[in-house]
Amino acid sequence: MWFCRQFLLAWRLLADRPGRFVLSMTGVAFAVVIMFTELGFLNGVTDSSINFALRLDGDLVIVHPQQEHLKSGVEFPLFYLQQIRDVPGVALALPVYTSANYWANPQDGSRNRVLIIGADLDQPMLRFPEIAAYREELRGTDTMLFDRRARAELGQVAPGVRSRLAGHPERVVGLFALGPNFAYEGHVFMSTRNFLRLPDQRPEDVDIGLVRVAPGENIEAVRQRIQARLPTQVTVLTAREIAQRERDVTTRKAPVGIVFGLGLIVGFAIGTVVCYQILFNEVSDHLPQFAMLKAIGHPPRTLTALVLHEALILSLGGFAVGLAAGALLYALLEHQTALQMDLTPPRALLVLVLTSGMCLLAGRFALKKVQAADPADLF
Repeated sequence: MWFCRQFLLAWRLLADRPGRFVLSMTGVAFAVVIMFTELGFLNGVTDSSINFALRLDGDLVIVHPQQEHLKSGVEFPLFYLQQIRDVPGVALALPVYTSANYWANPQDGSRNRVLIIGADLDQPMLRFPEIAAYREELRGTDTMLFDRRARAELGQVAPGVRSRLAGHPERVVGLFALGPNFAYEGHVFMSTRNFLRLPDQRPEDVDIGLVRVAPGENIEAVRQRIQARLPTQVTVLTAREIAQRERDVTTRKAPVGIVFGLGLIVGFAIGTVVCYQILFNEVSDHLPQFAMLKAIGHPPRTLTALVLHEALILSLGGFAVGLAAGALLYALLEHQTALQMDLTPPRALLVLVLTSGMCLLAGRFALKKVQAADPADLF
């Protein structure tokens, strides 16, 4: 009951001037949109950076010890993967080849970077259902699947389109869905045989090894056996670890991840300043009312609660407006950048917590003005 009375009184103080109240919520909403934008780009960058890692369909992933992320191009000898096949508990160990190169836009001839993926067609160990659907077509010479979520710079590509990849003629037989990131405009997939037909590709140089553990075997035990067989030549990670590694590299080491992370902090700081200015003006305008509450015997905690309730109302109202604007902005940015801009409930909840925190923090700063209110000013 006490909470409801405080909330209602805070609402009446804020709504005393409807025009300014709307303007105040708009100011808070502006800060919310900034945080949504920075968080959206940060998550868009990280989600896009791990999109390929999430499609690896092996129990264990074999990479070079110096490889920081899957698209760094650091290779290891195929001979190591052949040794792994003899490890007890290993049912299958196959290479996945990758290479960054240029795709020629079939309409205007402009070139943009794509990541080329090559794998065994019968056991691709990749979560692309389109491989099975187009398996027979992909057995043909110089054939490939094209990323339907690639950026528009790569051109309008449909089955049957012919163009050049790494300067080599290729024919698109179908489409698959993966999406671009900040390094590549899109992806293409082809059989190992066609991949090795591209310039400067050698079968003995492997980018990724995928291991499938035999049924009933413990994955961790098999990993330890592999690491014991090749203690320094390769790094053995689980599928979850490889995805987490990709995310960590993007958020902690990649400049773009750091920039958007700092942008989120800046948005919080801007929101705190804006909310403080709003609450300071509200308190200043209603200083006689606060002094009256003191004069009739209300304790300091009542005045404190009243200001913090005002801050809470501003945060909830500003968040609601900012959430609607953020959802529209995410759709627009995803369309323009082709990055994954997913506004998930946990991410929305994070912004709500940050919004409430910045408004309540601003409310604490504004309390100094309330504490200075003197009942003698009423007379």
